[in-house]
Parts: sequence; structure tokens; C-alpha cells
Amino acid sequence: MPHGRAGSEKSTNRKVDSLVRERDSIRRLLDQADLSMVSEGLESLKNRLHSIETRLSGEED
Repeated sequence: MPHGRAGSEKSTNRKVDSLVRERDSIRRLLDQADLSMVSEGLESLKNRLHSIETRLSGEED
């Protein structure tokens, strides 16, 4: 195999590795965004349940 081809393959492999790392990084960011949305939804539900419990118990001001 000529030296130029080996260098070209290494360059291509580096680019592919870089793209894989970027993809993984983006995937982690999207997973974190999903988790924060779930967390916000759970917090909202918790507040609504607390409000309902307060009303049902007659402790509402």
C-alpha cells in the first residue's frame, strides 16, 4: 500500500472517530435535556398533588 493511501486512511479514521465522539456528546446532551424535562414534569405533578391534598384535608387558607 502506498504511503499516501495509509495517511489518507488514517485521516479518514480520525474524522470518523471525531464524528463518533461528537455524536456521543450530542446524545448525552439530549439525554440530559430529556431528564430535565421529566424532572420538571415530576416537580409540577408533586406541586399539584400537594395542592390537592391540602384542599382535601381542609388545611387550605
